[in-house]
Amino acid sequence: MPLTQDDPRLQSRQLPTTLYWNLLKKFAVRLCVAVTLGVVVLAAVEFYSYWRYRPNDRDALEPAVKLDLDQTGTPADREYWREFDQANKVTYHQYVLWRRAPYHGELLSIDQDGVRRTLNTQCDAKTPTLWMFGDSVMWGSGTPDAETIPSFIAEDYRKTGQPVCIVNYAEKGWSNTQEMLELIEQLKHSIRRPDIVLFYDGGTEAFTAYQAGRADVHSNYNSFKRFLDGWGDTQKAGFAYFRQTNTYRLLDRIGAKTPFHRDPQAEPTSRLNTSVLSAEVMENYLQNMDIVNLLAKQYGFRAIFAWYPNLAVGHKELTPYEQQVLHLEYEKFPHLGEMYKAVYERGSEIKRANFYDLSDCVDDQKITLYRGISHMRSEGDRIVADRLFQILKSEADRPASTASALSSIQGK
Repeated sequence: MPLTQDDPRLQSRQLPTTLYWNLLKKFAVRLCVAVTLGVVVLAAVEFYSYWRYRPNDRDALEPAVKLDLDQTGTPADREYWREFDQANKVTYHQYVLWRRAPYHGELLSIDQDGVRRTLNTQCDAKTPTLWMFGDSVMWGSGTPDAETIPSFIAEDYRKTGQPVCIVNYAEKGWSNTQEMLELIEQLKHSIRRPDIVLFYDGGTEAFTAYQAGRADVHSNYNSFKRFLDGWGDTQKAGFAYFRQTNTYRLLDRIGAKTPFHRDPQAEPTSRLNTSVLSAEVMENYLQNMDIVNLLAKQYGFRAIFAWYPNLAVGHKELTPYEQQVLHLEYEKFPHLGEMYKAVYERGSEIKRANFYDLSDCVDDQKITLYRGISHMRSEGDRIVADRLFQILKSEADRPASTASALSSIQGK
């Protein structure tokens, strides 16, 4: 006998189905609410983590810059730093790892190859060509295009009626080995060969050794190494992307402050043997000089090496502002001064004809010249530029055979 709609047996079968369906709908609603609340909480934590520890893309000079702007900042200074922040972006470059991205402002301009503009220069078939390499000191962090060391040197040449073509190949954070690699690349690909190549170094050689605990490395070596060592894992399916969230980074920072936390990859700055490490730094620099001198002989240019003044190693009478700058630097990087002094002391022992130690060239100045531990205001860059101009002129006037012979003198 077939079942009808009103049959009790059929109704008893429909009751569990209806009950289960209602329970499923209630569960789905509660699940949606729970998931929504979870997403909201995670988004809130993520936003808080980002706000609490915003990525710091500013230059390492930021504390000193803020101090300078607060004390003596002018509208022109603030405009420069506004452009500097906009231009403070790097892109990958083969072998040397990074260069600044192109930027065109009123006070600061960088071309498509990442090379900063030099004023007062004249590049034609008749003018000598000078290539300049270095870190952010030669690049000119803190100064507009017209007041960089290369622009001041070009102006000195122009005043003597002997214009030159100067190209500023310096870049922030570069070590001398990176500069040498850039020189090799430019020699391979540039149509116009240099007559003189100037390297302006010192601070980064000491800092990178302090930062990584070893010599002959580039800036942020340990960070690059950790990233590339783990790069393969990021290409596999998994949950490695969670490490890139702001929440993970917040928890990691909190965990790092716990007394039982130990980081095996922490920077070994407190355990550095400055005597041994500074000797390795200098050995590497001398070997680089030898290689560049061989390139100079092959490509027909003169190589000149100079080390710049440094707030931690000179004997300048420091102004109150410079004392504050030094304090801020040591607060951020404990024991860094010891490394600077050890490296520069060994640098002063180099006895080569084409090496110039300029660490004391502003010791007689009483005014505020530094805006960072190595970076100077335009007044300091002018003093250094005039000194380098005299060195360049004397090197250019020296007979090639004599210069070649003197440059081979070993100073180990």
